[in-house]
Amino acid sequence: MTGFKVYRQHDQMDCGPTCLRMIAKHHGRNYTLETLRKKSGINREGVSLLGMSEAAEEIGFRTIGAKLTWEQLKREAELPCVVHWGQEHFVVVYKISRQKVYIADPAKGKVVYKKDDFLQQWLSSKVDEQATGIALLLHTTPKFYDLEGEENNELKLLIIALH
Repeated sequence: MTGFKVYRQHDQMDCGPTCLRMIAKHHGRNYTLETLRKKSGINREGVSLLGMSEAAEEIGFRTIGAKLTWEQLKREAELPCVVHWGQEHFVVVYKISRQKVYIADPAKGKVVYKKDDFLQQWLSSKVDEQATGIALLLHTTPKFYDLEGEENNELKLLIIALH
């Protein structure tokens, strides 16, 4: 399961900004967790979907927060996207196959769920008698690529530590 870079959250409240960090990295931009925490308005309870959406738009994504059915997520959602997980956490869906969903969980790393196990954690309400879950869909805009992001200091810190 290579190809999608996973970052781990530093504490319980960091899942939202960490999800944004992973998706920005997937599209070629580095942002520190601290920067994304500030932009998303993190507080003692974490961040809201609105806060994550505003932070994502500030770094050049166009976002849509939506209640989606499984079929909509599978067929129409641009991946990777953020989903609200178990009513208290955010994770990134980066791949969906016929019966499996590939998650980058800031608390656990990469996890593959069977469709039914995924739906049990994701679905939270009904719209027109269809079960839905919450997702934050992100699409890059020209602004995303115009912004430089932040320098990747991880390698520099590793080199310094080795000397």
